[in-house]
Amino acid sequence: MKETGQPKGEGMSGLRKAWHFMRPTVIAVTIVLLAFFAMQGIPLAQTLDRRTDLVSVTVTQNGAEQTFTDQERIVQAAEVAGMLARRFPTEEKGEPDTCYVFTFRNGSTLTVGVRDNDILYNGKWYTGAASTPELFRNVTGSRFFVREVK
Repeated sequence: MKETGQPKGEGMSGLRKAWHFMRPTVIAVTIVLLAFFAMQGIPLAQTLDRRTDLVSVTVTQNGAEQTFTDQERIVQAAEVAGMLARRFPTEEKGEPDTCYVFTFRNGSTLTVGVRDNDILYNGKWYTGAASTPELFRNVTGSRFFVREVK
């Protein structure tokens, strides 16, 4: 047995042995997750479609606006908003070209929108991940407005 600097008969505790064994795995998983989220982004509103307190959504695209209050359309809008993924905070870009404003039962709102490759979420702008802003625009146009997807 190796010398550990401890008196004979006193080894590492079970918890310390487990941590010594698991530390490289925990470090590797942390690095992989950070790299994944840096490249793929953090999904927005991933549970928005499961919220039961949504009462309406206003969808705006290129100046055209529609408001929906039926639960089926609200869930569809929440699913579309959930496909967006953000990476890093960025500077304010102005008004989004495609935007959803979700209204909750308590009167509060959540705004989700895109402009170029940036994402507006709850009043803050983020860099969009992958091609999710373009996909968001296309799905919004085909689902809520009469328009052909390019």
